[in-house]
Amino acid sequence: MSQSLKERVAALIRERKFDELAELIARERKIMRYLYRLLYSTEGIMRWRAIEGMGVVARRLAQEDPDAVRNIIRSLFWSINDESGGIGWSAPESIGEIIYHLPAMFGEFASIILSYSDEQMLRRGVVWAAGRIAQAAPDLVRQFIPEFTAFLDDPDPVVRGYILRFLYFAGNGIDLGCHRNLLQDFSPVPVYENGELKETTVAGLAACLVNVNKEQMEIFQ
Repeated sequence: MSQSLKERVAALIRERKFDELAELIARERKIMRYLYRLLYSTEGIMRWRAIEGMGVVARRLAQEDPDAVRNIIRSLFWSINDESGGIGWSAPESIGEIIYHLPAMFGEFASIILSYSDEQMLRRGVVWAAGRIAQAAPDLVRQFIPEFTAFLDDPDPVVRGYILRFLYFAGNGIDLGCHRNLLQDFSPVPVYENGELKETTVAGLAACLVNVNKEQMEIFQ
């Protein structure tokens, strides 16, 4: 029985039937453990769809039990603490996704998850979360713009790209005099949008931000 539930959860995530998954978990909370496993053990498109699904599940649970969602957020934070023995795989993105869906209810956690940006291992996820939150409630994350802008020189091109994405959604430009090199940075950057994992470049994201190439704007839709 548990194996069939596990397979059902995976199928719902794969097919992006998040509302159906949310109703299933609302009726039987123990099924959440299968969603956690997908967050922590999968890669590529399945990992991103599990992150997206987490936000929809949280939104559904919050309708009748906000404390259940708080417990989910606390569990995700616990997974990135050294004491948990975990590596926090997908936790920052998942927290960002929950806040994206429920900024008024759980916006208090935005500054907490963004404070983990000093951890290199978590930086990609934290910066992605910042951008996701900015899509729904930019005021929750604008205070981090000066600190995060420094990451435009990060050695990880994915971090550089996600910072540009964050700045776009936060409504902040960049100084081309200081960062003109980004327009020539063709390092690949994976971007998950509308259920698909696309690949763009740092240069493509920089072009969007400074309106150099308006055709590239579709990456943000």
